[in-house]
Amino acid sequence: MYLQFSIASGKQIRLCYLILIIVLAIILTLTGLLFSSPIVRSEGNTDTSNEYTIISEKPILIENQTRHNLSDVTFDINYILQNSIVLIVEKNGGGDYTTIQEAINNALDGTTIFIKKGVYNEILTIKKPLILIGESKESTLINPISDKNKYAINIAATNTVISNLSINNQGPGIYTSGIRIAASNVKISNCDIYDNPIGIAIWTSDNTIDNCRFWGCTDEGIALLGTSYSDCSRNIISNCIFTNNCDGIEMQYSSNNDIIDCEFYENTHTAINAIAESNDKNKIIGCNIYNNNVNGIYFSSSSNNQIMDCLISNNKEGNVITSGISNNNEIDYINSYDPLIENTKNNTMNAISNINIKQTKFLTFYPFVFLFLLGIIIIFIFVKKFKIKKKN
Repeated sequence: MYLQFSIASGKQIRLCYLILIIVLAIILTLTGLLFSSPIVRSEGNTDTSNEYTIISEKPILIENQTRHNLSDVTFDINYILQNSIVLIVEKNGGGDYTTIQEAINNALDGTTIFIKKGVYNEILTIKKPLILIGESKESTLINPISDKNKYAINIAATNTVISNLSINNQGPGIYTSGIRIAASNVKISNCDIYDNPIGIAIWTSDNTIDNCRFWGCTDEGIALLGTSYSDCSRNIISNCIFTNNCDGIEMQYSSNNDIIDCEFYENTHTAINAIAESNDKNKIIGCNIYNNNVNGIYFSSSSNNQIMDCLISNNKEGNVITSGISNNNEIDYINSYDPLIENTKNNTMNAISNINIKQTKFLTFYPFVFLFLLGIIIIFIFVKKFKIKKKN
């Protein structure tokens, strides 16, 4: 006697057929879940330790190991004030000095200069290792008018630290800068740098720029400036925001630098612009680059660079562009709009394209519903087709 299954209408069907139909429906359902999952993995990446989960406009890296090591540029002001030699600058006379440069001139190596809130129209030159900390970047402003193509702050001493300041140089000239770094192991943290032709001009190596904001810089927010005979390498630029500049970061003869977890948007030219040549072995990691007026990233005659874990989209004339002799660049990013990639011959390109974040709900939900309903329809057809009479 066959096993039987009764349905509400009194019709019966062999249970073995029903089981097969249900298994088919489950397979369709699981297929829908598999192919519409919001987890995206680079097809060319065999390392299963890295997966990208799209839950917002920026990809999040799920990783089993530390991706990068940043220098510690977080400052506990109270700790510093209690555990180091401190000079206080207060322009109205409540501190040790009324001008910053006077405090710098009289400080011993390693001294902390704490700058009380106010507007300081000073051009600063630092020739000894010091720590300059503003009371807050919102209320402590360095705002001079320098000579043509000069600087507001010139750092010529290793191990200098600057934090919690706003910096704006009103001097003339297209190469005028907010900060000029002419020494190594300099750390700039938690600063607002704006309305300078060049925000920070870096001519040296092993410096760190962290958690700063750049806007209104008519040439670039940061310029990494090596030459064919001088090195500009191993600099780290992390957790910074670049908007409404010409270029966010410009590179010339600059190699082995890291640009990590930064955001570039609505710059009037290019987010990261590697011009001239020999901008090699740089890493651009975890950055969000979008809505820039020309390119997202541009490499000119530059090789062996890596673009990893970035969201690059909607840059008007191209998301990633290479020109000249640019070889062996590893370009692996998520593009949430239409791909704009040109001249990538001899480079490894792996762009996950046409993923519209606004359509994530459609991509993940409706295929599941469709395949589930398809399974139900199949069940209904089989119920109608295979009518079984009761057998003894």
